[in-house]
Order: sequence, then structure tokens, then C-alpha cells
Amino acid sequence: MNYLRLNAEDLFHLETSGCLYSREIINPVSAQARCLGEQFHLIMQQSLMDITIDSLLDNHPQLKQWFSQLQLLAPEIWSQETNTWKTHSHRSEYFYDNVILVSNFDLLIYGYEQLEVVNWTTDTQFNLTQEDWYWRTQLDLFLMAQTDTYYPEQIRLTYWLLNYPTHPIKISIHYSSQALLAFKTQLAQTLSKLSVVLSEVSVASGNNGNNQHDQNPLSTLTLGDCTQPQLCPKEIAVPKPVPEASATGEDPLNQFLSGKLSLKEYIDSVPEVEL
Repeated sequence: MNYLRLNAEDLFHLETSGCLYSREIINPVSAQARCLGEQFHLIMQQSLMDITIDSLLDNHPQLKQWFSQLQLLAPEIWSQETNTWKTHSHRSEYFYDNVILVSNFDLLIYGYEQLEVVNWTTDTQFNLTQEDWYWRTQLDLFLMAQTDTYYPEQIRLTYWLLNYPTHPIKISIHYSSQALLAFKTQLAQTLSKLSVVLSEVSVASGNNGNNQHDQNPLSTLTLGDCTQPQLCPKEIAVPKPVPEASATGEDPLNQFLSGKLSLKEYIDSVPEVEL
């Protein structure tokens, strides 16, 4: 049986608009900023895998500035300390109320009595008072509390906000049992809206005349699958063609940064490593 996978963005749209996708207009400026953020995340991944990135940073001043500032202000990201263990580019999945909650973490630092989640972002719209960022923050903390052995009070989430005029800004959020219970209440209220969404999918599936009404509605709906119905369509102002991969022997990360490889093509070429 396939279960619906929901991330923080999905939960935000489900709560605010009662559907799983938002009507989003992507302009060239935001697309470029998003691409730059993806490039920085990949450079950080390379760095944590002990792969040389000096030549790449020399060709991208903005990425080099962010990386250098983060090295100076957050050496704990790279340092090896006694009685600690780290893993980067971590994906967490947790089965809850007939759905699978998912999130990705830049870095997890496991200490003797504390778990620290470290995420870095180049998003200039970061604001913990906004609902979308609230869902990202609370889902990350909730997943760590549910999938590990630490008490909520032993979990901390740290954001490094890189895209600021002078220097990166650090924001740390300490979790608590009270915050966990409050989030579970809100999560239950939000997931209750799925019944309406899934009933619409069931009706649409039943109209196909293939006895699909006997199937579990969850098995017919998969987020991110373009072959499935999008309940709230997205709008794209300027479509961006996917560049073809270069046939040369050039380094994959260099190809990605120069636009010769798509994000998916590059990610497929990078092995997963745990520190």
C-alpha cells in the first residue's frame, strides 16, 4: 500500500487553502535566487564530503562569500568533537495518522544530551512569524522528537541565514514538550482536511470507469508525480528549459554551476556519505 507523503510546504497549503498545491507564480528573479541557494547547498555537501571546492568558489564570488562567512562563524559544522556524531543531507520520514511526514535536514549534530539540527538558507524571506516558516520549523523539530531518543527539551534547531548585507545571522530554537503537544493538535486539525481532498480524488478516479473506487484513495495520489491530478495548479511565468548534460569529462559540480547539468542530474551523480 502506498501512503501519501507530506512535507512542511504541503501541510502549509493544506491548512491555508485546503489543497495540496498552491497557485504559485514563479518569476525569473525568484527562480535565479532559488537556483543560487541550491548551488550553495551542493557546495556545502561537497565540503562535508571532504571534496575540494576551492576552484569552484573562486569562480562564484557570492557563494565563496557565504561559505567563508559560515566557516568563520560556525566552525562546529566542520569540527570533530569528542562524544559527538554528525550526519549531513539527512532525510527523515515518519508514519503518522495514515500519512508519511517527510523533511530534509542539512546537518544533524548528535551530542551526549543534545541533538542539534542545523539548516542554512539563502532565502531572504525567512520569517518565523509567517505560517510557511512555522510549518518548516515545527515539522523539523517534531520529526526529530518522534524518530530519535532525545527528549524534546534536548533538541535544538539552528538556522543560519546567509543572504544578509553584512554577515550571516544565527537563530536557534529550543524545543519543548509543550510545543510538541501544541503542534500535534494543529497537525491533527490540518490532516483532518485530507478527507475532503481525498474524496475529490476518489470521485475523479471513479469517473475513469476502471473500478478504481475499490482502491485506497491514498494509493492513487502521490505528491510530485506529474501523472497524478494536481488539486491546485501551479502557474509558471517563465518556463526554464532543462539543459542537457555535457559529454565532456568536466567535474559534475562545475557542470551544474555553469548550467550544463540539471539539479536532478547532479544529485544523481553525488553519493550519500555520513560523517
